[in-house]
Amino acid sequence: MSRAARIVIAVAAVVLLLAGAGGLYVRWLLGGEAGGEPVEVTVVAGASAAEIGDQLQDREVVRSSLAFRLVARSRNLDANLQAGVYLFRTNMSVDAAIDVLLDGPRGPDSFRFTVQEGLTVAETLARIASQLPHVDVDDLRAVLDARAAAGANEDGLLELPSWFPEPNTLPSDIREPFEGLLFPETYEVLAEATPQDVLQRMVDQLTTVMDAVLEGAATDRPPYELLVMASLIERETRVDEERPIVAGVIANRLERGMLLNIDASVLYGLDKPGPLLLADLEIDTPYNTYTRGGLTPTPISGAGRASISAAANPDEVSWLYYVLDAPVCDGSHVFAETLSEHNQNVARFRENGRCQ
Repeated sequence: MSRAARIVIAVAAVVLLLAGAGGLYVRWLLGGEAGGEPVEVTVVAGASAAEIGDQLQDREVVRSSLAFRLVARSRNLDANLQAGVYLFRTNMSVDAAIDVLLDGPRGPDSFRFTVQEGLTVAETLARIASQLPHVDVDDLRAVLDARAAAGANEDGLLELPSWFPEPNTLPSDIREPFEGLLFPETYEVLAEATPQDVLQRMVDQLTTVMDAVLEGAATDRPPYELLVMASLIERETRVDEERPIVAGVIANRLERGMLLNIDASVLYGLDKPGPLLLADLEIDTPYNTYTRGGLTPTPISGAGRASISAAANPDEVSWLYYVLDAPVCDGSHVFAETLSEHNQNVARFRENGRCQ
């Protein structure tokens, strides 16, 4: 090979490397993480998307004012922006921040709260109480306890979807009978809204989302099973494009009678945040998918629209296994058809120091 050819190849390799690194950086600028702190931002009349982007970057709502401006332009935010007070949270994705702005400002006698996907009922109640000054966790819990004691839909109590199981029909050793019931989203409620009003709004939204998803569902799985499956997907991947793939893997394993072997369900059953230890896999709970077949008896968290849609419309894949892609460590996974291939992927994951 000539010296000139080697130079051309070397330059091309450098360009490809820089392009790949640039793509990852752009994704990071646009992205965010769940669980940030509430941030109140006032948008004055006549403010531009560029000015708001600067505010949001300064308040650590988004990572890049420039990325915000570019996406805001593509979504025509300037033409739809209203003056008022908005409630964001730190470290939001650019799209999520723009969604808040497009929803419109908080009314003078209302409060807005956000519950992220993947939270348990206990975490959800705490998140609501941290954002609504007139509501506390005990009052929210009392609404659920009263509904559990009733054993059926009754006037004056929280109303459950017709397909959601009554608490007294579930096994006695489950962690939380209402897990998955409170749909994660951003809500605006009146200042006089009671704890029951707040929770009913979330339950009604779950019904609305589930009805919409079921209309075009590719599976005949019952709604509650779909919700359980969606919660597993929610906790297994945070990459939207992977959700239907993970759903396909779960469906394949269920069809073949294989154990699901989902780490997140084991941690939920043990009520521990992690990390998962080998000894944990041997502790039998209703949620240990290494020792018990089928889906877990209840959801293990709240599931968002994307995960519910994935559960109802799983990709037709041949894969049966997946593990985090340790060299990349962006939350994506590598998939395999055979246990041998999977073991190689796991070994590579361990060799690369796992993902933090």
